[in-house]
Amino acid sequence: TVFLFQFVAIWNNFFLPLIMLRDEVLFPVTLGLYSWNSQVNQIPELRGYVLIGALLSIIPLIITFLLLQRFWRNGLGTGSVK
Repeated sequence: TVFLFQFVAIWNNFFLPLIMLRDEVLFPVTLGLYSWNSQVNQIPELRGYVLIGALLSIIPLIITFLLLQRFWRNGLGTGSVK
């Protein structure tokens, strides 16, 4: 359960890379989507890329949740009984 929460927190990290990284090549997916989304008004073709990128960025999270679901349920159940 802790691993799952930590994985989601690291995957969705936004402010730390925004402050620490200067090179856009090193940006995580969330910051890349944010920078594309800020340019959608000037370049309307990016809207489709932003939507596809958002869909692709949640696929690893969905796979992780599905693979670790039984451990997550056991961890939550054990913690509530104590």
